[in-house]
Amino acid sequence: MNINSAWWPAQDERALLGRFYLAESASETLNVIFPFRFVYLFLVMQRPEWAVIPLLVEMVTVLLMEIPTGVVADRWGRKLSVISGGVVCAVGWAGVPLAVAMSGEAQLWAVSLCFLLSGLGQTLVSGAEQAWVVDNLASAGRVDLVDRYFARMRSFASLGGVVAGALALLILLSTDVSRTLLDLLWYLAAVGLLLAVIVATSIPEHRPATASGDRAVPAGVWRASLSGFRLIARSRALLMLGLAVVIGAFSGSVVDEAFDIALVTRGLDARALAPLGIVDDLIGMIAPLIGVLLARRLGAPRLLTLFLVLPAVAVLMFFAEPGLWPVILLALLLTFFDAVWDPVAEAYLHGLIPSDQRATIGSIVNQVSGVAVVAGIGLFALLLGEHSEALQAATPDLLEAFSGGAATHVDVPAGLFGLPVTDLAIVLFILAGLAATPLLLLGGRQSPTEKAA
Repeated sequence: MNINSAWWPAQDERALLGRFYLAESASETLNVIFPFRFVYLFLVMQRPEWAVIPLLVEMVTVLLMEIPTGVVADRWGRKLSVISGGVVCAVGWAGVPLAVAMSGEAQLWAVSLCFLLSGLGQTLVSGAEQAWVVDNLASAGRVDLVDRYFARMRSFASLGGVVAGALALLILLSTDVSRTLLDLLWYLAAVGLLLAVIVATSIPEHRPATASGDRAVPAGVWRASLSGFRLIARSRALLMLGLAVVIGAFSGSVVDEAFDIALVTRGLDARALAPLGIVDDLIGMIAPLIGVLLARRLGAPRLLTLFLVLPAVAVLMFFAEPGLWPVILLALLLTFFDAVWDPVAEAYLHGLIPSDQRATIGSIVNQVSGVAVVAGIGLFALLLGEHSEALQAATPDLLEAFSGGAATHVDVPAGLFGLPVTDLAIVLFILAGLAATPLLLLGGRQSPTEKAA
């Protein structure tokens, strides 16, 4: 890879992928609620553990719909699927402010409905957009750009996130914080999705002329899904990598949310999540590109293994009872590891999948990963529920937390090994990722995209 083109796309890459990057940047730039999404729910829902339930509903929706929407995208068009998903997700996000204004269990049901729409929108986009891009590149004879695409999408999403974080911080520091203001952030995020949809409508969709020997996608969702599962089972490399991705999804399923609670209860002003989000996104702009360069030197399997071991070593710091600043530094370090791991794993995976079933198999991996994430969120909800009253007593008021009134450390109930429950969740989930390392070593081989490079 040319060093200059590693950091900014060259003209040929911009011609093929520039509008995909633009759509992602537009969506992320206006997603100003993202740094506060979980904390917003944690502070505004009538019971602390309720904040996890809408996320669980979102992931169950992904679990149920990921494969069917992947099959639909393969048969009737990835572009249509992506555009529909963006609109559905925007409707869900725009409905959150109305939903949280309800009282009692109606609040929980309404917010959960909004996140159900968000999950459905994600399934329509996830496998379909990746298949759309990879097949466009294959049709143009540029499979060498596949790994750069997965890294660059993370990078441009992070660039948009930097702008979003700066806007959020400016709004929160220059204006009196109110529920109306916080609700406005959800509406802006929905507008960003609609702008991305508008950009996506101008991008053509191509399929390679000789995809996997011109095999047709089997008719019907059930038959197409079974065909995808059979292909995964027949390919050791694809099976091992898919399982490793699933374990990685479980490992990271609640880490961000657990860190949010760990930081707020250690005395962090909730507004500080905005500048932390900016730093996260600055890391996210560079780390995926570093990941591509390292993967081309070390090979994807070795890099992925290394970046599972490093986080496991880092989180052992929690046994030293760290204060606020060490936890902030640890959170940023794990952000770097994650931003390197994810795009390398995605590019490696798609390099092993034949074109005609790319969205279907990608969606199968995404769906099983969704099962793992749902399991992780469910375990986290149970952990919080066991200590509901103590956490509720330690939780600041929504407006107080966003107005500089939550700057004192509070005692969070302890769990196994005497660790606070949020710290314990981070340690256990990150260590669980080590189970993927033997799978990567067993199934590792070069993908077609690595060979093309």
